[in-house]
Amino acid sequence: MDLIPIQTTDLMVGQPLPWDLFDQGRQPIQKRGYIFKTEDELKQLEELPVFRMEKQAPEQAEQATHSPEKTSFEDMHLKVGHKMHLTLATYSKNGSENNSCAVSMIGYVPDSTLIVSMPASDQLIGEPFIEGDQIHVRLITGQHAYKFTVFVDKIIRVPFKYLHLSFPKEIQGQSIRKSRRIKCNFPATVAEKSIPISITDLSICGAAITSTLPLGTLGSEVTLSFAIALHDRKIPLSIKATIRSAKQSAKKNQKIICTGVEYTGIKPDQVFALRHLIYQEIVEHPENVI
Repeated sequence: MDLIPIQTTDLMVGQPLPWDLFDQGRQPIQKRGYIFKTEDELKQLEELPVFRMEKQAPEQAEQATHSPEKTSFEDMHLKVGHKMHLTLATYSKNGSENNSCAVSMIGYVPDSTLIVSMPASDQLIGEPFIEGDQIHVRLITGQHAYKFTVFVDKIIRVPFKYLHLSFPKEIQGQSIRKSRRIKCNFPATVAEKSIPISITDLSICGAAITSTLPLGTLGSEVTLSFAIALHDRKIPLSIKATIRSAKQSAKKNQKIICTGVEYTGIKPDQVFALRHLIYQEIVEHPENVI
């Protein structure tokens, strides 16, 4: 695929890159979506030829087609204490989006600053935040997931620690489907037969299960017993479900049965717990979302 030369005048401070950038040898320089904060950053690119691909890669084109909608800060309806998850842009660039830390919103000044608590020291991997760091922010409100990119403008340590982040200029929001599923690996049992199973993905409507023994015939009812962790608190669940599909495969010369079930006797508090778990995974571990 041909490379098209890029001039620094084609790029703007504070706006996400619309393309991946490459050097003359097709080696990546910067990823699509990166935001330049200062003119000095752009001037550094003048020292070498910079290119973009002639056409988007298929996966990028698909991503653009299903990209989240732009929204305003007010549309998120945030309140003091709302939880957010921060990830250093350098971690995201290296494919480590799961290296996130939780903070709470303290307040904001429109178009000026977003003030959040300092993450706990045991959440930070490697060096702590420093002023100028580019940060990716993810959060959930209602049935919408939001993400935006900001910078650490100021670190306050006295009288208590908190961060001044730049006010987000571009926010992307996405509605969370009722059937959204997450990948997982929860040990569980089928209560009727005490069969050990593993739940490999789940939603608030059903789950996928692997086992070495058959759980029952299509249409039969089973009771799944397992526990989930919400903010370091274990919640035991016992949910009735109906077997909707089953197929057999072999893994390392061992028979594995993959079963799909639909919840039929789920209680409101169990729906709430599973929805909370799924939202938590969307924010903290987006790579686990199916």
